[in-house]
Amino acid sequence: MKIPSVALSALFPLILGLGAMHSRAMSERPNVILIVADDISAREFPFYGSSKWSDGRRARTPMMDRLAKEGCFVETMWAATICKPSRVSLLTGTYAHQNKYWDNGHIGVDCRTTYSAYESAPITLGNMSRDAGYANLWVSKNHVSSGGDVLSMGFNEAVFNPGEPARHPAWNPFGTPDKNPYPLFRTSDPKDWDHESFFFWPEMQLINHPDHPSEPFKFEKTKINDYAPDLEMQHVFNFIDRSRTAEKPFFVLHTPHLGHLAKDSSDPEFKTVWPGTPVIEWKDGGYVRKEPKFIKRADGGYDKVNITPNGLAYHIEYLDYQIWQYVTRLEELGELENTVIIFSADNGTQDNAGRYGKGKVISQQGQHVPLLIYAPGVNGFVKGRQAICSDFTDILPTLAEIMHFEFPADYEKLDGKSLWPYLTGKTDQHRDYIYSMRLEAQMIRNNKVMRDGYGTWYDVNKRAGDYNSFATLDSLPEGEYKNVLLAEKAKLEPELAKYNLYDVDSEAPLPPADADGDGIADWFEEKFGRMDPDADDDGDGVSNYLEYIHGGDPSDPELPGEQQLPHVIEIADAQGEYLALEFERLKELGPDYWFVIEGSSDGMEWTTDGVVQQHTVRSLGKQTERVIARIAADKHRALLKELRLTVHKPIKRKPRKFVHLLKKAGK
Repeated sequence: MKIPSVALSALFPLILGLGAMHSRAMSERPNVILIVADDISAREFPFYGSSKWSDGRRARTPMMDRLAKEGCFVETMWAATICKPSRVSLLTGTYAHQNKYWDNGHIGVDCRTTYSAYESAPITLGNMSRDAGYANLWVSKNHVSSGGDVLSMGFNEAVFNPGEPARHPAWNPFGTPDKNPYPLFRTSDPKDWDHESFFFWPEMQLINHPDHPSEPFKFEKTKINDYAPDLEMQHVFNFIDRSRTAEKPFFVLHTPHLGHLAKDSSDPEFKTVWPGTPVIEWKDGGYVRKEPKFIKRADGGYDKVNITPNGLAYHIEYLDYQIWQYVTRLEELGELENTVIIFSADNGTQDNAGRYGKGKVISQQGQHVPLLIYAPGVNGFVKGRQAICSDFTDILPTLAEIMHFEFPADYEKLDGKSLWPYLTGKTDQHRDYIYSMRLEAQMIRNNKVMRDGYGTWYDVNKRAGDYNSFATLDSLPEGEYKNVLLAEKAKLEPELAKYNLYDVDSEAPLPPADADGDGIADWFEEKFGRMDPDADDDGDGVSNYLEYIHGGDPSDPELPGEQQLPHVIEIADAQGEYLALEFERLKELGPDYWFVIEGSSDGMEWTTDGVVQQHTVRSLGKQTERVIARIAADKHRALLKELRLTVHKPIKRKPRKFVHLLKKAGK
């Protein structure tokens, strides 16, 4: 069902922020760089001091070692045990019982498509930083959404590797090519999950880069000796330079693939390994990098020059090199004292033998990751090892406090807690417990006891040398010490129930009850009487169906008002000024009511392509929320003369096939 179209010339001349933003002096809003590596356990990093690590060779990380002493690192940091759930927790500050990302292969759905992270929790790292007045950039791996969705998470720019040509249906921001037109390293089998390289000769895609206004989803041509982590850093530093020129604080979410296994496309056998990196050398307090080169052989393989052997340690060392690059560049720019650098990883290490880490729910193998924080300009910042527990849901509220963003008073989504009071010495406590999961397996711990995904409880009162080999509670002798730990267990067990929703509530929230299927909720018709959804009972030009959608009253011609119905506004943030379509809707509708915004150049032909670039939802309290849908890039403004909103009612959901991790394991 549709409302009349809105002409783009009929503007409400309004510049507004999209959230609770409080202006501060530049010096009070430090820049933030958040680096999240891929598949690397905390034990792999020398500054954690583990007695065990993966892949034989021990990495050498002089830069991280220095930052761990001058800054701090958290002894027990948990993510989820696998990629997508971790990344969504990071972005939204929520656990899976809210965001419905239970595993890489089980993500909640609505009646039409995947339940997007920005729909499950409307305040994300992207739009929080944007609303706090920061220029923001997401670099490298996405893996939680399609390319268009990154914009609706509030990031104004992105550099993705590999590219993200697909789009969330009906929010397609641009007519983007379905695939990269340029050559790159590929395996011989397109069915390989890593068929296209994300290390050497990679696929790179620039989203909303200001140098390419006519190609807002631009694939970048690369060459065989190009290394993705190096190209990504070039784009990061370009973004930082542009942000400083604009006198805006910057936020970089950098999610490199370093740490992840991949096919070595230069090897004719295409083995899955940790592919070698360019050779680097720590010399006289800094890194020297040698130029890598591939030389093709007659057998189709390549000889490698200035490229390390394969191995996880080399990936960790290249991460150390990147952190050195950040610190060195920020020092040169005079921004180091005004920047907070945070380093972590999305889940435990994955090796080819499957012996440890990623995906595992025994002990804390799958979820124990590093957390290193360096804030040289913050007075009173804690130093060195911190024997506290934290998890990925803490990152969003921590960054919000750093950026002086205040969540709305009625915002109840956050599962995490800001670390900033602890890190700045204002308190010596952080959280009562941390949590992780995979499918139906649940893990919980504090500084004394831990439950793994199989239901085994451990004594974690003393750090295990390998961060894994803890004594089980059952193995402890009877006595006062064991009784203290059993009391801690009794405190934590009741907390699990609220998160244990995989088998009963694993999908997107259901729409309100609607017995006759007309798209109008039963309670609305009980209040105002049965009605024809297409009729206009109060003669205000708004159908009964849209009266319900926009929070109107079918008996009052004054409702819904102009501000409740779609109208065009102007908005601005740290990276530009934009046109947007704004409207109000009932909170209860959820994702099954499909809001489709279309544009037209002549009022006859309508399309979603090239119309909406980004949308943001904010609560108005009680029953309603505001949606601001930002219209696409400049080149489309001249083509679009009118906009219209169509709201499709829910359709029947398809049944879900469940996978049970613990049943497979015989637990």
